[in-house]
Amino acid sequence: TIRGANPTSELWADIRVWRWATAAFAILSLALLVAAIIARDPPDFSEISIVAIVRDGERHPVWAIRLARAAHQIAADTLRDEPAPPGRVYQLWLLVADRTGPRQLGILPPAGRKRIAVSPGNARLLAGAGELVVTLEPAGGSPNREPSGPAVFRGALERAG
Repeated sequence: TIRGANPTSELWADIRVWRWATAAFAILSLALLVAAIIARDPPDFSEISIVAIVRDGERHPVWAIRLARAAHQIAADTLRDEPAPPGRVYQLWLLVADRTGPRQLGILPPAGRKRIAVSPGNARLLAGAGELVVTLEPAGGSPNREPSGPAVFRGALERAG
């Protein structure tokens, strides 16, 4: 028969040291990974000029829309997960008072945050009065330059600060 080895107390002490070292290394690795993810997508919305809360028909907030005019970007933050039906997406439109027709701004995320590039012309229009409308569109967005689906959410534009 083979007898089991009886480890010494020094061996157990060495094992404990390595366990703690491994745990510390794992925590450090996780912290560095989180820092790398945050650094890759730094917030650049310190100078927000326009905001809107897009709401459903019962006035419940669904998305927060922020425009960083200098960056020509919109940040769309989901306030309530709102998955679109299969094969459909939510598309954001700007309705302006001067009757130039709706201006497409981009596809909204069903959850989380999405940044959407905005043309300088649309950024200027966003800075004026108007309303945001979200329509239900086919996957990939409206097949033309106008909404093809129903308006399902709305939000008024407001100046920040």
